[in-house]
Amino acid sequence: MDIEMSTQQTFREGSVSQRIIEPLHLYDPLLVLLKVKLRLNDWWLLAVWWVLVLGLLLMVAAIIPIDKWDGRVFFSPLQLLDFSAAYLILVGTYLSLPSAMADFFNRLWENVLIGDDRTDIPGSRSYLEFVEQQVRWIHSRWWGAIALLVAALNPLFLLFVHPEIASGLPLWMVFFGLFIVLVGNYAIVLVLAWLVMIAVITHQLFRGFTFRVKPLHPDGSGGLGLFNRLLWISTPLIVIAGCSIPAFWGSASSLFDRIFLLGDILFYLLAASLLLRAWLVLPHQAMVQARNRLLHPLTNEYERALGETMSGTMSDATAVNEGTERLVALRKRHEEVHSGFPTWPIEIMQLRGLVTLLILPVLLALLPFLLDLFAKK
Repeated sequence: MDIEMSTQQTFREGSVSQRIIEPLHLYDPLLVLLKVKLRLNDWWLLAVWWVLVLGLLLMVAAIIPIDKWDGRVFFSPLQLLDFSAAYLILVGTYLSLPSAMADFFNRLWENVLIGDDRTDIPGSRSYLEFVEQQVRWIHSRWWGAIALLVAALNPLFLLFVHPEIASGLPLWMVFFGLFIVLVGNYAIVLVLAWLVMIAVITHQLFRGFTFRVKPLHPDGSGGLGLFNRLLWISTPLIVIAGCSIPAFWGSASSLFDRIFLLGDILFYLLAASLLLRAWLVLPHQAMVQARNRLLHPLTNEYERALGETMSGTMSDATAVNEGTERLVALRKRHEEVHSGFPTWPIEIMQLRGLVTLLILPVLLALLPFLLDLFAKK
């Protein structure tokens, strides 16, 4: 209740020089407990989480010989360490993503990048009203309940379908392991839900508002470099999810496993496409439109000057020179605006690295099939 009242007060008193939203307005119940009630630091939470996961693995290794792990939990020790590191990255994203989302809304407001809402769309609203509505959507407690329900499915599946995993382990260790998996899965599900929501919100922003682009903004992207942060926050998560495909299904031999693998690849491509469209393609289109709005008057003026120059007498050298100088000046201004106006929220070198990262998991997933294909030949 206190957080909701604080949110309403922030929106009522918000101005261009103020932050209109704080990260705590986007916290789920668990983050409210950890960061607001207990006032725990992110790095401390990550350290505790890593110690718990690593401690669990060491205790299991002390009870079950490592050479029997493959038959017990289906993964090698190296894979388990890789998965625990991936869990650590995902939990770190869970702790930092509300801050990134709040910063996203605030920087659009503080840098005056949002123009007037489009009056041609029925039910158009101001940016503050838009953000207030989205905050209520993100902050809904239903998301935490749904994430907890989905997160519980995986440990319950392991416990009841593969009870041999827990055989030989103390009961307290089994429940401790289930708790670790439950919390990690909860963070993963909620992070994925938040990313989907902020991607949808980005689509609504570009559809409902105009964006101002500042060519000389320090971020080198006209002020829209804030999309770069969201892009690089979500990219490691997508790549981690994609790299888990060959880890799980690289040795798939049955038709069902291969169909499941292809489904995973299609889902990965869909997620990567959503990521690129929300935080790369849409900002690029808005930046190009902003540049074209400046170029159109220059283009029209150049055509008008060209027509006047050609319609005049060619024997008047002074008039010809003045017309030529005017055309040259307009051309230079057009070239200056065209070349000096940023049209991507990310540098080209970073863009190439991003595309390479997103393609890599697909290549790794298809590698076993390619090797089988060449082996049969």
